[in-house]
Amino acid sequence: MPIPLKNFLVRFCVCVTILVALLVFGEGICYLDQKYTAVVEITPPPSIYQGQPWTESYRREWKETINRLQYQSYVIWRRAPFSGLTINVDNSGIRKTYYSSCDTQNYTIWIFGNSSLWGTGVPDWSTIPSLLAKKYEDAGRKVCVKNFGEKGWVSTQELIELMLSLKQAAKKPDLVIFYDGVTDSYLPYQSNVPDAHFNFLQTKNEFESLGNNGASLEYLKRTNTYRTLMELRSMLVGTGAGIDRAHLTPQQRNSMAEITYDNYLKNIRLADLLAQSYGFHCAFFWQPTLLAGHKLLTPDEIRLRQSELSDHPGGDAVVQTTYNLFENYRKEDFFDLANIFDKNTDALFVDFSHTGPAGNQIIADKMFSVLPHGN
Repeated sequence: MPIPLKNFLVRFCVCVTILVALLVFGEGICYLDQKYTAVVEITPPPSIYQGQPWTESYRREWKETINRLQYQSYVIWRRAPFSGLTINVDNSGIRKTYYSSCDTQNYTIWIFGNSSLWGTGVPDWSTIPSLLAKKYEDAGRKVCVKNFGEKGWVSTQELIELMLSLKQAAKKPDLVIFYDGVTDSYLPYQSNVPDAHFNFLQTKNEFESLGNNGASLEYLKRTNTYRTLMELRSMLVGTGAGIDRAHLTPQQRNSMAEITYDNYLKNIRLADLLAQSYGFHCAFFWQPTLLAGHKLLTPDEIRLRQSELSDHPGGDAVVQTTYNLFENYRKEDFFDLANIFDKNTDALFVDFSHTGPAGNQIIADKMFSVLPHGN
């Protein structure tokens, strides 16, 4: 073999080896990033967890359950079954509600919402549904409360789940509650697809790639490196082509807010139609968040808010604009809780949207005060 060719091959092999090593190293780093950032570890205000005997159990179980999902028809995802000390999820993906008595004759309440309703940040007995059930029990009334909340869900998914559950349940609800706000408000910021679910484009791409059995490079999209790069892209400019999410114009923010507002009001009308047909009452609650309202923030809550602004630049303006629209919405069974913590100086938020036990208690108290209590 000629010496020049031999030297070229040696250099080529060295370059290929270095390239492969860099790819393997990069994939390994991205794998660790995906693994350890799947559960966002923003240190919550110490006062929420300090001295609580369930804190360590909850944190351990939360990490085990956050990404354990099961596919379900129409609503796409639900939590996988789990049994623990602080978190319990049944085979249907429904979290346990304490103080709930589901005898056939008891007044029945179904509650739908996102992860704030599901109870991110608190044990089973401190979720909003559990604390609401306790309010009824303390008032001498046993009720059956079912927590249909799920992480990342928006109101359209909740409406579909309501329809599915009405078709399947032997005992229909007397009262149906929707608890929404943050996820619905964020949706247009994340995706240009109207009335979609969270992570729509990612789910769409993964599903459509399953049918590509020919020769292609589609497998690269399943690597941790590709996922990390796409998350970085989404963080910087969102998932909508050509839109700088960090520097939205007032017109763009208003358009996104109006999309959420219009869609939610349509879902209210559809829920009311189901209520008329099946004979139950509806109530709608718009949740509080650190991105809206006038709460007197603690230093820790300021930190939590700033962390969210850093992760999703421009998202707070979209949420605030959307909340401004709902501030002026009037309906007998719609309750805006955006300002429920105004003038409260306690640390109530676990992060920018999830409330701890004390915050959930305030919300449950308010719900109980305005809801019908049945016969």
